[in-house]
Amino acid sequence: MKITRLETIVVDLPNRWEGYGWHGLQIPIGNYVILRIETDSGIVGLGEAPVLPDWGGEHGRYYGEDTVTAAHVIDKYFASILIGADPLNISKLLRQLDIPLKGHKSAKSAVDLALHDIAGKSMGVPVYQLLGGAMRKQAAICHSVGIASPEFAATEAAGTAADGIMTMQIKVEGIPDEDCAIIEAIRVAIADEVDIFPDINQGYSNPKMAINAIRAMEELGICAVEQPVEGRRPMARVTAAVNVPVWTDEGVWSPYDAMEVVRQESADAISIYYSKSGGLQQAMEIGVIAAAAGMPVNLNGALETGVGNAGNLHLIAALRAEVLPSVIPVTTIKGKETCKVGGVFYTDDIITEPFPYENGCLAIPDKPGLGVELDPEKIERYRVA
Repeated sequence: MKITRLETIVVDLPNRWEGYGWHGLQIPIGNYVILRIETDSGIVGLGEAPVLPDWGGEHGRYYGEDTVTAAHVIDKYFASILIGADPLNISKLLRQLDIPLKGHKSAKSAVDLALHDIAGKSMGVPVYQLLGGAMRKQAAICHSVGIASPEFAATEAAGTAADGIMTMQIKVEGIPDEDCAIIEAIRVAIADEVDIFPDINQGYSNPKMAINAIRAMEELGICAVEQPVEGRRPMARVTAAVNVPVWTDEGVWSPYDAMEVVRQESADAISIYYSKSGGLQQAMEIGVIAAAAGMPVNLNGALETGVGNAGNLHLIAALRAEVLPSVIPVTTIKGKETCKVGGVFYTDDIITEPFPYENGCLAIPDKPGLGVELDPEKIERYRVA
């Protein structure tokens, strides 16, 4: 089997909450690149680059991508490597992508996902089997409440709880008094059984500010805190000083980053993305390091379309580490909605069927490959390039 053609498709999904965002986000979510890799056997692999130009790693070690850069590097740098190659040689091909172009992890992750999709389809097995098999058959959802007024955030949280989702990530700006007001309003609006935690996206300017703010929010019943400051040493200071678990997100993009977090004790848990890791392979390596260190993980991401979300679900299935409720979408197809608020970031999608949802969890796809198909009519409707 040989690769014959690559096609990049830029889509822009309709947002449910037009104002959704987090500290540092400058553009709406859902404007992403879908990749189709065609083969001479007729098998087509699907991938997704959920690009964010204004989001990157700590201290500029990693950087943002957008739809133009991702489509450009796939067409200019990756196509010549991939066309004519055997798509089942996944590790070799991914290594080759690093030779002409460093970085661009989101674009590379789309290739990784599409190659795994081809391999799974050709062998008649779900992608999670290629990653070592399923440790679990469903994924618990954590809904992300975007930065908003205390009143709006409380309403969003109440709607999420009504949908059966019992864990929520609360985006806050990094202004302690305002952050506490949002957490307090949400805690008043929902039952104590619902776990909530703030995600500051590195918004606190120094460890002391972060420690004082987190201690105040601990009194309001948070269960954890995500990426309060930038840098491993400041994160280590915060982790040692507060009672709740501290998660790192922007601090881990590679297996090396994960090893350093463990070595420097700069977090209690790691947030993994297939996209910021450059694909499923390196995301699994990060998971192995976390498991060896006894650290739980969660799956996070850029709130992907159904294609990327299938990748999220297969990764959740296969990770050996303890997987906490994950910030991934409840993929919504217009007319086939399963939730009203919780996990719903778009009012429609580009795949043909939603993933089964029940009691705050999504089922892991068990069809060959990623287990999803593009809807041609939806592609036509939401395609922008």
